[in-house]
Amino acid sequence: MKLAATALLGAAFTAASCYSIGALLLRRLRLTPFVWTTERIPLCFTLGAAILHLFFFAVLAAQVGYWPVLIGPMLAALILAIRSGDWSPRGYQLTPPSQILKILTSAIGAAFLTLYFVYAWAPEHSPDGSSYHLGFIARYVRTHGMEKITTNLYAMLGQGVELIFLPAFIIGRHSAAALVHLCFAVALAFSMFAFGRRLGKPWVGAAAAVFTFVSPVFGIDASIAYIDVGTAAIVFATFYWLHIWDNERDVHPDAWRLLIPAGLLAGYAFAAKFTAFTIGIYALGFVAWKARKLKPVALVAACGLLMAGPWVARNWLLYQNPMAPLGTAIFRNPYTHVLFEQEYSKFLSTYNVADRRTLPLEVTLHGTMTQGIIGPLFLLLPLGIFALRHRVGRQLWIAAMLVSATYVANVGTRFLIPGLPFFSFLIALPLAEWPVLLGGLMIVHAGLSWPSMIPRYADEYAWRMDGFPLREALRLTDTDDFLQRAIPTYAATRLIEGFVPENEAVFAQTGMPDAYTRRTIRVSFQSASNELMADLFNLGWQVGSQPIRGHIFRFPATTGRRFRLLQTAHAPYLEQWNIHELRFFSKGVELERRPDWRLQSWPNPWDVQLAFDNSPATRWRSWETPAPGMFVEVDFGADQSIDEIRIETSADSPSVRMQPERWTGSAWQKLSAELQSIDVQPNPNARRMATYEMHQRGLHYILLMDTDFGAEDVREDPESWSLKLIAQGGGARLYKTTW
Repeated sequence: MKLAATALLGAAFTAASCYSIGALLLRRLRLTPFVWTTERIPLCFTLGAAILHLFFFAVLAAQVGYWPVLIGPMLAALILAIRSGDWSPRGYQLTPPSQILKILTSAIGAAFLTLYFVYAWAPEHSPDGSSYHLGFIARYVRTHGMEKITTNLYAMLGQGVELIFLPAFIIGRHSAAALVHLCFAVALAFSMFAFGRRLGKPWVGAAAAVFTFVSPVFGIDASIAYIDVGTAAIVFATFYWLHIWDNERDVHPDAWRLLIPAGLLAGYAFAAKFTAFTIGIYALGFVAWKARKLKPVALVAACGLLMAGPWVARNWLLYQNPMAPLGTAIFRNPYTHVLFEQEYSKFLSTYNVADRRTLPLEVTLHGTMTQGIIGPLFLLLPLGIFALRHRVGRQLWIAAMLVSATYVANVGTRFLIPGLPFFSFLIALPLAEWPVLLGGLMIVHAGLSWPSMIPRYADEYAWRMDGFPLREALRLTDTDDFLQRAIPTYAATRLIEGFVPENEAVFAQTGMPDAYTRRTIRVSFQSASNELMADLFNLGWQVGSQPIRGHIFRFPATTGRRFRLLQTAHAPYLEQWNIHELRFFSKGVELERRPDWRLQSWPNPWDVQLAFDNSPATRWRSWETPAPGMFVEVDFGADQSIDEIRIETSADSPSVRMQPERWTGSAWQKLSAELQSIDVQPNPNARRMATYEMHQRGLHYILLMDTDFGAEDVREDPESWSLKLIAQGGGARLYKTTW
């Protein structure tokens, strides 16, 4: 019960602090007269979250993230807001909505909010929430700062919403963070309702709010420590502030101040989720079109840069890539492989959906491939064409198209969430004159979105809420038992926590709930260095990855300082150029490798040493599909006489064609060489060599799920790998190297 209470306290304190900071800034900017009472709480909450996130970024970047430094200013803001009167909602009072509208929206909202609240209050068990969303927050709490994390590409993403989880996590741990995310959902619903009232169409606002709030994918996302709903709240708040500015700019001389929160939130949307940068484009374009002056546009841009700039600068300084973890082919770096980004992006853009024309039905009715549904109601979106006769309808369409433009890069259903508020208004606005019809749609949509109804028309495995975990939320049941049932890899994490020293890292092929362990888990696909470890491991049991091919180039003795192998062929997608060892000979004697040799390669210059380390367990890889112009080069530092080059490589790059060349001082000269290719017997000690190399690189522990590639090979004979089984359970085995 204590943890349940502290979760509520952490979430409530964080939400109240966000509102307080937003309310204080509202008065400081002299914007109070522009904001109506019904708008004040949701708009101040999101604005305060933006400011608070920037403060946390600065504190963590300065490595002073101790709880008094983080919590103290929040408490001060809360006290100041209460004492100054800014806490109390004030503003223009509107005529209350009709009684039937209040009853209908309250009944639907209360039912779904209760469900969401209990789900969020229960122990956090979502895949991404329990891994990187809260995993990094837990790490920041331990280290009191924001580190350069090169073993997990998700660390390179913006964390604008996650940083708002930080104080809640300090006080109430994982569930408190999920409850804070739910606060963003409530703020969004109230702001949508308020926006409809500002338009003079309360039924439209209420219907749009219900359409979004009870959407199945919105509900499950809002109730866990994800960030999509938080991003949607920020995006819509940006649109809202711009709308207020547009209404006031011709009648109030201080209306330009409204562009400050609009710009701050546009930049904050990018900080929350990089794909939300398009709301910034909308903001700049909208202000430029309406104002026809440079100063208002510059103000929005400056405020946006204040929020977004620190994240871009962080990625540039730490990872040499302002777009990290994307844009690797443009901003080359040793932390993410180009081929991984291409393959990952290819999957995200399709989710293995064979025909994209089926996506509308997939995301509204089925949820088989794209993980969840937004609900059948959104098949009515074509009705939105009739909203074009309204000025605000045209603005909603432009915002909807821009916000959803990045959806093609990731067609998972939840990536539609930032666009749902706009879709909802576009459906409701043409029906403004038929409140009975809007009320009926609200009831039908709510009924179809109730969790127990979804399997009757959608895929039974579509991502949705499952059950009503009240006892788990109240901590009346064992939390560990619940998490072991809810998270397939939670038991494996307990093994790691129990048997791995705190200063050690663990290699794993399957993602783990990092937020529930203090150990660093290096998942095979999450960084370039982790992929290298996976390649080492696979070499132990996959003969095709071992150096079983030899290519020998013989040519008349030639003297030179610089030699290279040029790759000249195009290869199929996913194939790579691999070199285990590159050796140079003169009269049958190998040139001894020396420290003054200068090695280069393109691409992947960071791993070129692996082709010269005398270890058959390692290999330099292009990590890109082979194309003409790739090379591996050595500068001996002085002229050497060479008559033979030997390449030891694997069998998984059959399309590669190599040409030896010598630098003449002004150009590369092809060597007229005779090529002999031979087969080499696999090394019987390949398994031991693989773990030796992993051990030498600081990885002394390997965790394998029973379904992982190579797990059976290790399980049958761990001694041949120089591994010792130290713990097992939950379908996982934890090994330690014996080197």
